[in-house]
Amino acid sequence: MRLRRRLQRPSGGSRAVKASIQWKDLAWQRILPLAFFCLGLAYIVASPHFEASDSDEHAGMIQWLAETGRLPIQTAEHDALYGQEASQPPLYYAVMALIWRMLDTTDFDAVYQENPLAINGDPHRLGSRNLVFYRQPYPPVLHGTSLALYVIRLATLAMGAVTVYAVYQSARIVVPSSRDFAILAASLVAFNPMFVFISASISNDPPVSMLTALICWRTLMMLRDGFAARRSVILAVLIALATLTKLSGIAPGFAAGLAALWLAYRTQDWRGFMALSLAVLLVWLLTAGWWYARNLQLYGELFGTGSMLDFYGRRTITLGGLVLEEFEGLRISYWGLFGAFSILTHKAFYLAMDLLSLLGALGLPLALKSKRRPANLRVNAAFLGLTLALGGAMLIWWSLQTTASTGRLLFPYITSISILLALGINALRIPSLLICLPLFLFTLACPFLYIKPQYEHPPAVAKLPESASPSFARWDDITLVGYEIPEPRRWAAGDEIPLTVYWQPLAQSRELQALFITLIDAEGMALATIDSFPGWGTLPTTWWRPGVIYRDDYILQIPSDTQAVSPIQLHIGWYNWSDRLDIMPRSEADQEYAAYTLPLGAIVAADKLQQTLGGDASPQGKVFGDALKLNAYDFSAGHALEMEWQVLAAISGDWRAFAIVLDKPYQEGTDFAVILQKDSAPPVPLDFLKTGETFITRHEFQLPAGYIGEHGIYVGWYNEALGMRLAAPFPQNMLELPALLFEANGA
Repeated sequence: MRLRRRLQRPSGGSRAVKASIQWKDLAWQRILPLAFFCLGLAYIVASPHFEASDSDEHAGMIQWLAETGRLPIQTAEHDALYGQEASQPPLYYAVMALIWRMLDTTDFDAVYQENPLAINGDPHRLGSRNLVFYRQPYPPVLHGTSLALYVIRLATLAMGAVTVYAVYQSARIVVPSSRDFAILAASLVAFNPMFVFISASISNDPPVSMLTALICWRTLMMLRDGFAARRSVILAVLIALATLTKLSGIAPGFAAGLAALWLAYRTQDWRGFMALSLAVLLVWLLTAGWWYARNLQLYGELFGTGSMLDFYGRRTITLGGLVLEEFEGLRISYWGLFGAFSILTHKAFYLAMDLLSLLGALGLPLALKSKRRPANLRVNAAFLGLTLALGGAMLIWWSLQTTASTGRLLFPYITSISILLALGINALRIPSLLICLPLFLFTLACPFLYIKPQYEHPPAVAKLPESASPSFARWDDITLVGYEIPEPRRWAAGDEIPLTVYWQPLAQSRELQALFITLIDAEGMALATIDSFPGWGTLPTTWWRPGVIYRDDYILQIPSDTQAVSPIQLHIGWYNWSDRLDIMPRSEADQEYAAYTLPLGAIVAADKLQQTLGGDASPQGKVFGDALKLNAYDFSAGHALEMEWQVLAAISGDWRAFAIVLDKPYQEGTDFAVILQKDSAPPVPLDFLKTGETFITRHEFQLPAGYIGEHGIYVGWYNEALGMRLAAPFPQNMLELPALLFEANGA
């Protein structure tokens, strides 16, 4: 029996080897682009049309070119939707304009309704993420302008799939003996969430990334096989098209020229080099040169970038400042920062990508120094590195002049980044599957976890849930029928306050109305504000259905630099967007409120609370109610008493400190009159203070003009609602301070 089992083992091992060979023989050059395209479909559905950076302006360029048949001219007027994209080379827009003309797009103005309160470029700030109002974000609307935009996005996504294919083929040239290496390199493109997101949007980044990836592939072929007429013509066409798509296409073309010069020097095939150079020059002049000549004629410059900066603003920043202030944004937005630079993923993902990049950088020298490196590896790596260096230099140059430190601007060099990164990872013998599979799963999850929830309309509910507190307030035809807020508690700087409000419109609103939810202190000063249209800006009031109850969820962030020590309330209100005038709230009995507020407790900045009177104060040590100790007091300016208190034990209730002056010293059983009195509340209700914390109450007596007199002051604590004073071992629970000289100003 044992012998039979031993004889069977080689057969099982043979099947395993056979299965392994079959797995490696799969057509990954087709599987990975297909997987990328399928992932992109999820991103297309999850992210509405205009939600990637500058997508609205790219769409504006397509619309303008389709409807007018001519390119826009850069001016100081910013009313046109295409905005600063008027400075861009036109190839992508010209191709997509063909799709635009084939479909009915007469409803564009109804589809594109800008959200003026959207948060753009600040992913850490909570607020409206949608740049545009979408009457139906899900499921997709497949007619009119929306259909045209979906077709354009599908075509753009296909360009991203070609990029994945080209990276795979380039990697096969760099390390021809390893399909695993090519799979890893292409996966770093196909399963990069940000690259999928941008490829699924309306943008000229995917086409230029496709063309530059093809340039790298054909250049690597040239370095391997030498010059050839057909290859030179193809390379010339790709370079010309890249420079007619976006200016970032110039760097890979320039690097390809330097690679060709090196190849000619190495092989002494100067004829091949001259043929390539002539092909590039002729094709470029025929296909792209007219646009650069147009720039010279209109703006007096080759690229038109100077005019764009003149019209849209320049900035001044040092290289050091650029690295310190914007490198983090560049780094995380290369891997995944969705929306208009406004939707973050999980922090752990960015840390994992940082670690992956670090490992790739550390392993790259090992790959280049290895004795087993493939032939020509250093030459290929040098070309890829040169492409990245030139592109990076262009990005830095541009970022020093205008805000441009976004990861998507590195995608034209994604072939270089991914292959060099894969070289380093491969040199460290990290299994490809350990990287590719988690990246694929995370990229698949992103549209559902991070993107889609930002654009969904607030849900309608049949009735107010039991968890909500019923309420009523009316702003014109908008009623607040209930709310859910945390129980009053102690809050600190940086805390987030969740709240849910339930709106019920009484009639169809014809005017756009905006909501504000403001955190105010005891003096009515605003500490934090949400300024939005309903549903974090996803559902304007003009689209509400009368009688429907809408659940509206928010999170109010207390700024991390808040220094307040005060009771706090939520102030909820509405205003007309057209004139910015507040709508006054009214009660169910149609009585007008001064403001609609809800108590939240208190905010306590601990460093502002722990105040003492200093060494000049008179020490005490008396205890009231076993909970509050009078540490010291100070009397100044002839009328101002300050007392420093310390919390010894938890105490709740609306307690206030009193300070009174009697017409004569207090004696049990005798009549007396209060001639001066000043009460003071603690900076926050005692419920929200912790044991050991100190605070100060200030009592400024109002004295008659010219008044001078020496009096003792009686102090203590009282609770008006309970009708009692805080117990203390003194007559009438009040401590007499030594006689003090009262003196009115000018006496």
